[in-house]
Amino acid sequence: MTPLVSVAVPVYNGANYMRDAIDSVLAQTYPNVEVIVVNDGSTDEGKTEEIAQAYGDRIRYFPKPNGGVATALNLALEKAKGEYFCWLSHDDLYLPEKVAKEMETLLALPDPNAVVFCRYTTVNAKTQPVSTPPNPPQFPPQQAAYQLLLGQWLHCCTILAPKALYLESGGFRADLPTTQDYDLLVKIGLTHPFIELPEVLLKARAHAEQGSLTLGHKKEVERFFEEHIPLLSPDYMQSNFTWEESIDAFVALGQQMRNQGFSKSILMVAEQLTLCEAQRAKPARLWTALEQLMIQDYMSITPQPDHTSSAPLTVKGKVKAVAKRVLPLEARQSVRALQTKLQSGRANSSLSQSSPARALDQKTASLDFTQIFEHNGFKGTDSLSGEGSTLFQTRIVRAELPKLIAELGIQSLLDVPCGDWHWMKEVNLEGIQYIGGDIVQAIVDQNNEQYGNEIHQFKQLNIISGPLPQADIIFCRDCLVHLSFADGLAALEQFRKSGAKWLLTTTFTERESNKDLYEGDVWRPLNLELSPYHLPKAERYINEGCTEGNNLFQDKCLGLWQLS
Repeated sequence: MTPLVSVAVPVYNGANYMRDAIDSVLAQTYPNVEVIVVNDGSTDEGKTEEIAQAYGDRIRYFPKPNGGVATALNLALEKAKGEYFCWLSHDDLYLPEKVAKEMETLLALPDPNAVVFCRYTTVNAKTQPVSTPPNPPQFPPQQAAYQLLLGQWLHCCTILAPKALYLESGGFRADLPTTQDYDLLVKIGLTHPFIELPEVLLKARAHAEQGSLTLGHKKEVERFFEEHIPLLSPDYMQSNFTWEESIDAFVALGQQMRNQGFSKSILMVAEQLTLCEAQRAKPARLWTALEQLMIQDYMSITPQPDHTSSAPLTVKGKVKAVAKRVLPLEARQSVRALQTKLQSGRANSSLSQSSPARALDQKTASLDFTQIFEHNGFKGTDSLSGEGSTLFQTRIVRAELPKLIAELGIQSLLDVPCGDWHWMKEVNLEGIQYIGGDIVQAIVDQNNEQYGNEIHQFKQLNIISGPLPQADIIFCRDCLVHLSFADGLAALEQFRKSGAKWLLTTTFTERESNKDLYEGDVWRPLNLELSPYHLPKAERYINEGCTEGNNLFQDKCLGLWQLS
């Protein structure tokens, strides 16, 4: 009982890593595997093709004009002879028992029409271990479609499934160059279970040339959600969730959309919640959830004018229209009270903690970083500096920072704020005069005691008021996002005054606007090339491969600027 498994390896200009990927598939302990290599129009003077053809009849090789990963995978599906199908990026590697263990799991199911996925670990360009990502969420197998929308936690090269499941869901969409895999898997998850095999069976390589770290895709992601939220139909939700679970699920999904700034998607979540649960949920509980979703959104969107009857509905109008169409009478009676709140331009503070409209009556924030340090205010597990300072979230920074330092000829580095030095101590700073600055004296004392020496010094520094010691480069990661506009601009001026040549600091490259920091806020993403900072285009970006917040911040980068 060893059905044929087809493993596709789509590749574009893959001469650097594809040998490792192909070899890892050929080394599978499962005895019945075919390897399908699809060359998606590589432009590397035949290097990719030369490597593929060197394998002879051990693989099946198909060159094609460039059309993107989706077209390469669709060709592999068309050519696949196997009853089961999976794929491997040309820069990743299977562990030897990946296919065997996943097939054993699938064939043991009462119905093998399911998707099996495993866990993975991250390696660097030299295949050296970097870190192991957090474990996937635990959920009933039939809730996969919702879970894949809520958080993009699944590494798609970990899966294996019957080929028929891919085909019946329409294959891979070429018009979604960076989300084509999730599009297909969400559709499969609507009707088929996803089963986790809780073992690490994939090595995912993180490197600077990685397409997923360089492709700008926020607009595509927004379109993805707008197309897929309606797939959470009443039949799907009512078959797989209690009404209480369904309400909580939609509220959580709406919060994710708000974190990404996808206002239209928030309204779609609210509408889909109403369509799914109007008939079985308790009206009071349902309306409370709609308030949580919609009142905040009203305050963060400029309503469109409705001077004529044909004009688009305002957000306020959409709330009322959705409620009138599908809410039972008992819940509709709450509309008037909600409209009163909306017309007043503000909502109950417990429902608007993230709204920028608080600028009307609240002051900008000024955080007490000593209190945050003493009470673990950033909720860090490995580091008191927060989840962004774990070894996993800094894996790419730790690999790329020494390369940049060497390339620029840096001899001295000012790191502000240095935090508790949880991850920086793992960076190769050989020959670099390092100064770590932090406003919290307790952190400075602790670091000097544990790590201080002739080349590693720690000082109490205030980047807003200065002065700052001179260094070749200032490294300022995850700091300006915690400062108000006024304080952030003051810090940039102190950086300039210090005499440093370079600034390497955090920026979110795909954000289309910046919001100030108000009382009650701890941070928000910033694009430093937009108002009020107006920095020019950075000379270089290092995408951190951030997975925090269920991959809501994939545009998080370190930008390099000349301070002059």
